[in-house]
Amino acid sequence: MGSLIEYFKKKTATTVLEKAIKHAQKVQESVYKLNEGIITLLETKDLDKCADLFYGVDIFEKEADILRREILKDISKGELNPSVRTDLSHLIKRLDDVANCATGVSRRIETIPKKFWEQSSEETLNLISSMMDSTVKCAEYLDKIVIDLLGQRQHVETFAKEINLLEHEIDIMNIKLRKSLQDTSYNINPFTVFTVGNTMDIIEAISDSIEIVADYIMQLLTSSNIL
Repeated sequence: MGSLIEYFKKKTATTVLEKAIKHAQKVQESVYKLNEGIITLLETKDLDKCADLFYGVDIFEKEADILRREILKDISKGELNPSVRTDLSHLIKRLDDVANCATGVSRRIETIPKKFWEQSSEETLNLISSMMDSTVKCAEYLDKIVIDLLGQRQHVETFAKEINLLEHEIDIMNIKLRKSLQDTSYNINPFTVFTVGNTMDIIEAISDSIEIVADYIMQLLTSSNIL
């Protein structure tokens, strides 16, 4: 029975490997662009100045979608073991979920009115900034772990552990953020509060999705007796 790891070692997999790496990079770039938008928003409290940056998240997510479809089309043409095709499809889908979360944040955060940001405490703004900082670090490890998986597979376990640690940090920060939001007096529509909470949860979901990718990669290597 073939495995995805054995498939990666074949020369015939070169095109798929190149596209898979590009796909991971597009996913990573969607998180970077989201971070740019949020940093600008927190500094300026001006949604108009952030519009192009948040729209850029959409662009990267769409480009990742195109690559995902091309990869799935490529593997559907080849004479692959069904388990290999399934494993690769699941890996690409899990990567795509990261970009989908980034897009979800960018679309929702633009609906939050300016007065929420103006009335937010410094602690709240700092926690959001810190969550995004750790999310970016998590995305950096996502790129590293995918490239290592498709290459020599020497540092996958180390990268996976770093992702797990960062995901936990972001979870804790999100809890602290919830408390900070409740400790602040806001004069805003109650639905805005719901939207803010939902948006912060999706920021957390970015690192959750990255952790799922890392866990899946570890599972692939373990089943192939690499680890």
